[in-house]
Amino acid sequence: MSTLLLIGMLMPTPSDSHASSTGLVTLAKKDGLAVLTLNRPDKLNALSSAMRAEFGRHLQTIQDDPGIRVVLLQAAGRAFCVGADNNDMPSAPFAWRERIMTAQRHHEAIVKMDKVVIASVQGAAVGGGASLALAADILVMSEDATLRFPFVRLGLIPDGGCAHLLRSKLGVPAALDLMLTGGSLDAGEARARGLTRRVVPTDALQSRSGELAAELLKLPREALMLTKSINRHGWHQAMAGALAHEADAFALASVVRGQPPAASVRDGRG
Repeated sequence: MSTLLLIGMLMPTPSDSHASSTGLVTLAKKDGLAVLTLNRPDKLNALSSAMRAEFGRHLQTIQDDPGIRVVLLQAAGRAFCVGADNNDMPSAPFAWRERIMTAQRHHEAIVKMDKVVIASVQGAAVGGGASLALAADILVMSEDATLRFPFVRLGLIPDGGCAHLLRSKLGVPAALDLMLTGGSLDAGEARARGLTRRVVPTDALQSRSGELAAELLKLPREALMLTKSINRHGWHQAMAGALAHEADAFALASVVRGQPPAASVRDGRG
């Protein structure tokens, strides 16, 4: 597959016979590549329950397709994902627990699948959006990209496996600093700390992410799959326990807080 052809299909349209698009999330498949796009740019790709459900269906399709070797996770608009939709919040602790467990299942599926997953991140990736980006195998960030972790400022705890993923990939001291202060990690610091090797000009994010996907598709499938497997083996063993504790703790935090977390996550404040 040529790089130009691959880049041309990154943003699938309804006329694309290989695309499944009902609006909130789109999936395009071609020549071993799956392109999964968060497609709610007017809401900065805030994750509603309906969007999560559609995302999960597409993930299952990807997992079940043996022809897919590489997954490119990207987002339409100026932000990757600003986390949960403030207008679609659970009102009870157990409903929160189920919402968190849904996010966990999605992020764990990305970690565990035998496909290589690239996250292509522009603008803000906040809360659950940052957790989603961290679940990918390779992170490509535009120069304006920022991973934001405002949970503690909202009276909540990190969700979507964020604490485990951040500690495993960034290291405990820096991860604790970010989570305990509700801090942010811009693209430059993310590269300096080794979270990504790939920071690119904002207007080149799509093309550079496509070029990376094309390079991976040229490599032996078995080698890619086994390399991912041996590298996740050590830190993934503890993930299941961490996720179970996270869901319970988040539900408890929502009780202590006494109301749905309707904070200004959308614009990155907090």
